[in-house]
Amino acid sequence: RENYPDAERQDVVKKINSLRTNFRKEYKRIQDAEKRGASAEDVEPSLWYFEEMKFLQIQETPTASISTMDVSEDVIDAVDDNEDRGGANKTCGCTVNDEPHQKNRKRSAPDPTEELVKLVSARLQQTQNDSDKVAAAWAVELRKMAPQQQLFAKKAINDILFEGQMGTLHRDSVEINVSHVSTP
Repeated sequence: RENYPDAERQDVVKKINSLRTNFRKEYKRIQDAEKRGASAEDVEPSLWYFEEMKFLQIQETPTASISTMDVSEDVIDAVDDNEDRGGANKTCGCTVNDEPHQKNRKRSAPDPTEELVKLVSARLQQTQNDSDKVAAAWAVELRKMAPQQQLFAKKAINDILFEGQMGTLHRDSVEINVSHVSTP
């Protein structure tokens, strides 16, 4: 709500579906690369939020079945079409249950889309400070490095953080690629 004060539920659902689609495409790309023989280190996700969306991997894919909601809507459409043609007195060979199925809905497994909307809504309400944003960007860049380069970068970052916590960090604290050549 901070960034998009006029956002409505429909906007959030669209954004969530967009994020899910992008995640699935990226996940499929990684899976395909691994099937071709690439190692996990060779294939890095390009989405900065890929790790946060990994919970989507464990969701079961829906089985191919006909939704009772779709059947009900088809029956209602058929009845409406019949009435439009002047056949209101004709009997339809189907029954429409106007009674809501609230009890069954509560017993069934939670809707994954609804769960995702709740998770994203909670995530959007959390304020992300500048440090979190910078750290996320650094994490993306760090993943692009070779393993040995990652180690060097982590060591340098940890050394800088240590000096800062000790209060001894200053403008000239960091020297990168300085050659120590002795003069005769």
